[in-house]
Amino acid sequence: MPDLNERTNKLYIKHAVGSRMLLDVSGTQKPFELAECPRGWSFVIEQVDAETVQQLKGCARDLNIFYFVEQPGHPVHKRWFYDKDIPQLHHNAETGCLTIEIDSMMEYNNEKV
Repeated sequence: MPDLNERTNKLYIKHAVGSRMLLDVSGTQKPFELAECPRGWSFVIEQVDAETVQQLKGCARDLNIFYFVEQPGHPVHKRWFYDKDIPQLHHNAETGCLTIEIDSMMEYNNEKV
């Protein structure tokens, strides 16, 4: 029997054109945090290599970030994060920690698809 208190948080970073996956944070099991910040929202993702950061910076204007919260017995809580201009990306090469600051968010679901 599933634990009804068990939550799974998933984070996907995709390219807006074609929805190409750029970083499956959940699939690679990288620790991450989501918090509100003065600009809007901040994602802090650990263990991100320099090559991935360069790829994200190269298409920063076209980033879509999807954050899902799954809990047994409940509908999936979905949020789409994007930036009206260009998200701020900061990478600490020593620690591998990537911070993405973004200004817009929309909640959605698939119930009316």
